[in-house]
Amino acid sequence: MELTTPKGEVFHNYIVGPVKATKAVLIIHDWWGMLDYNREWADEFAQSGYRALVVDLFNGHHPADVKKAGEYMRSLDPKVNKRKLRTALTALQAPNRKIAVLGWSFGGLQAQQIALQYPDRVNALVIFYCRIILNKYNAETLNCPVLALFSETERTWPDKQVFLEQAMLDAGKILECHSYDAAHGFANPDSPHYDGDAVEEAKQVTVAFLDKHLA
Repeated sequence: MELTTPKGEVFHNYIVGPVKATKAVLIIHDWWGMLDYNREWADEFAQSGYRALVVDLFNGHHPADVKKAGEYMRSLDPKVNKRKLRTALTALQAPNRKIAVLGWSFGGLQAQQIALQYPDRVNALVIFYCRIILNKYNAETLNCPVLALFSETERTWPDKQVFLEQAMLDAGKILECHSYDAAHGFANPDSPHYDGDAVEEAKQVTVAFLDKHLA
């Protein structure tokens, strides 16, 4: 499905699930662009009664390696990203519907930004092994609970989990954290770091969290 921002930027998305669903999730890919596993997560949410939309911020591009992925990610215009995410979030809005935003790595960073920018539209936030930009000051503007899932083999763990826990505590916000003995990117089946056991547990945790907070 194509969407168009107020500035005329056309971008592709994958959307599934009941049109009249009372729960929805906006899914944001990592720095490899929209992949099959992103769509598979959306399909699973749809089977559980969610309206699910995967936004493609890379315009169909799939970097060939880590270096090119980093270069492409850094080449993106943050203002365009924001317009695309706002447009996708608006496309998911419906009467009596609550919306979650979920992202992996690069997508987790984007998810935090949109939750901070549109606290009245985001009812839950789920972030996987990403850079943490939430702090005790900006977290005060959040209007949603946060689920954070971490890779224990990352150089920045557990420091960033401890930082997030303290920030959310100071801001008086709801936070649930889980960490896995798995590498960054463990949710991506195309990655050498894929960990099926960690993924299955993370999916169960995510669904339970969203079912609770989007009810």
